[in-house]
Amino acid sequence: MSLIKAKIVIVPLGEVDMAMVNRLAGSLGNIFNRGVDILKGMRMPPEAYSETRSQYYARVILTKLERVKANSRETVIGVCEEDLYLPKEHFVLGYADDLAGTAVVSLFHFRSEFYGLPEDDSKVYPRLYKEVIRQMATLYAVKPCQNPSCINYDSDDMIDIDNKGTRLCDICLRQLQQVHAV
Repeated sequence: MSLIKAKIVIVPLGEVDMAMVNRLAGSLGNIFNRGVDILKGMRMPPEAYSETRSQYYARVILTKLERVKANSRETVIGVCEEDLYLPKEHFVLGYADDLAGTAVVSLFHFRSEFYGLPEDDSKVYPRLYKEVIRQMATLYAVKPCQNPSCINYDSDDMIDIDNKGTRLCDICLRQLQQVHAV
């Protein structure tokens, strides 16, 4: 029996650009050599919303995503527009639970206008792609990379994300292959 999850499932949460989700699905299938399904979508769980922070609690979202898994071999990743947080963080770009096989990534901080800059949609998809790959690597037990050029590098800001590469470095790729025979 294979250790790797049999299928990747993308769940749009709330209003998300479906062209971007479709593009992401094609990329994930090629990188991880897995089938990818896109679910119809879900509303953002209202119980995840914090009135005091005006953000959504990422762990609650992962609990909801775990419920859509058809079997334990699936990996589920949610994509949303809303701002996410964890208790000790101001915000998170994404969050993964490798035991549950679920992750969520937010587009909220990927948009240039969040930083008071002119709208630049050309940067949104590459940032989403890089963060989703990083979260997927976490789900497949690949440790965060120290190489700032690797897509699995744990980026602190958009400059780091923009500057890192679009592929796993040789070390991360070997980790993925050794542990999961991708």
